[in-house]
Amino acid sequence: MSLLSEVRPLAIALFSILLGATGQFLFRLGMVEYGNVTVTGIWRQLGSIILTPAIFIGFACFGISSILWLVVISRWELSYAYPLVSLGYVIAIFYGVFLLHEDLTFPKIIGCLLILAGMSVLGFWGQA
Repeated sequence: MSLLSEVRPLAIALFSILLGATGQFLFRLGMVEYGNVTVTGIWRQLGSIILTPAIFIGFACFGISSILWLVVISRWELSYAYPLVSLGYVIAIFYGVFLLHEDLTFPKIIGCLLILAGMSVLGFWGQA
């Protein structure tokens, strides 16, 4: 495969991953607005939870992300593509720190660096 033919799937993969992380951010934002629920209580409240605007949009993000992901895995081996999803953890930490004002701890920083290092290994040697 040529480099040019891999750029489009990479862009689609990155956008899909960004949408997935955005969905998680919106889920958290929606649940902060909605309030705490329990495992047993969530089933009674599921309708109103889903209709919380941020959560509804979060599901839309996940849906679009999933459809785009189908394009990616139609072109790449799953064992190459799926580890890229770990970039979503890095994006989620940025959302948490910068938009939800969560703490950026040393373990989070080390975890992000390890994820990025792993993705670099895949990028250099993973797709032969």
